[in-house]
Amino acid sequence: MTEIATVQRIIVSVTNIDAALGLYVGVLGLEIRHRSPGFAWLKTGDDVELMLHERPAVPSDTAVAVGFAISALDDKVARCVAVGGSVVDAPEKREWGERMAVIRDVDGHLVCLSERG
Repeated sequence: MTEIATVQRIIVSVTNIDAALGLYVGVLGLEIRHRSPGFAWLKTGDDVELMLHERPAVPSDTAVAVGFAISALDDKVARCVAVGGSVVDAPEKREWGERMAVIRDVDGHLVCLSERG
């Protein structure tokens, strides 16, 4: 039987860590686990790390998007916009049953936000 890998860390390239922290910590509530020049390790609710790496960011709509399960979807989307993000798909119930929205973070990366039931 093959061992199934676990997700340890998701790495996001950001052009400015402080600006990125406004969304990932200030709005989504992730906790700073460690910070050093050019890097910030954030703790998610399920203990997967999100690492912000300060370097040129090249967002793409056809690459990888990070998805978060959150509460208060409408409020969080509005707060994301307030810290420099933008809405791609407004909050609504999707055909597969969950209520979600898609935003861009301050660097233009797609972030999916699903409301906890």
